[in-house]
Amino acid sequence: MKSVNSFMLRALIGLVFLLVNIISIYMLLRGHNLPGGGFIGGLMTGMSFILLGLVRGWSELQRELPLPPLRMAAFGVLLAILSGLAPLLWGQAFLTQFNFHWTGLPLLGELHVGTPLLFDCGVFFLVGGITVKLVIVLARSTSGLPAFTPGETPYYASTLEGGIEETANEEGDAHAN
Repeated sequence: MKSVNSFMLRALIGLVFLLVNIISIYMLLRGHNLPGGGFIGGLMTGMSFILLGLVRGWSELQRELPLPPLRMAAFGVLLAILSGLAPLLWGQAFLTQFNFHWTGLPLLGELHVGTPLLFDCGVFFLVGGITVKLVIVLARSTSGLPAFTPGETPYYASTLEGGIEETANEEGDAHAN
């Protein structure tokens, strides 16, 4: 897929990207007390990257991502599991809520952070990473590109299998005969 060459659209998408991510972090931070949380925040961040990919092009987006999406998702799973296992160190049940209170912090005064926020952050990274990876794979395959780059193929496909593109070409040749 080609990228859009409109200066106004490229400038506007940068602003939209920033605003959507600010709102997604707001939704993440308020989620354990009010509607929102890691899932909706992760979806919003994933959608902001999808908008960026639609305007700039999927290949450019994939090159510009600071972290591969599935590594971000794996980090999210690890963070969520660790936030659930932390209470076991103090003899409590799995996923027991702990809150930490810090006072006398410069500029903030008091800060209250709990394990539900860490769990929500894990869900945020998981959902955001999976959303971006799914859409990149779908966009690449519908654009006639292989779903995975040559560097990604060993991680996602068996060496005994051929790609979807190769199978489709073989079936087309069989029907032509």
